[in-house]
Amino acid sequence: MERLWDMEETKQFFKVKDTRTIIKFIHQGLPCFKIGTKDYRFDPVDIKKFVETQKELNQETLEIKPIKRKTKSKTINVDFQKRKINLEMNRVI
Repeated sequence: MERLWDMEETKQFFKVKDTRTIIKFIHQGLPCFKIGTKDYRFDPVDIKKFVETQKELNQETLEIKPIKRKTKSKTINVDFQKRKINLEMNRVI
């Protein structure tokens, strides 16, 4: 039997920094058992099975959505003479 992993080793396996991510995985069905009030132990074989089942679930629920095209912005008609006059009028001398 392999050695059980603690929370730190499991976080290193998933390459995450936060414990909340592992807790979320536990709620999604990651097998573990609790030691004390806050500490968990994980079987590496169960973790690998969990990853495989998550891959399968994500492939089944993957939806292909069309890429939204950018809409062309409305062209703004600028009266450059009015703009020049306004800039000159607002100029501080």
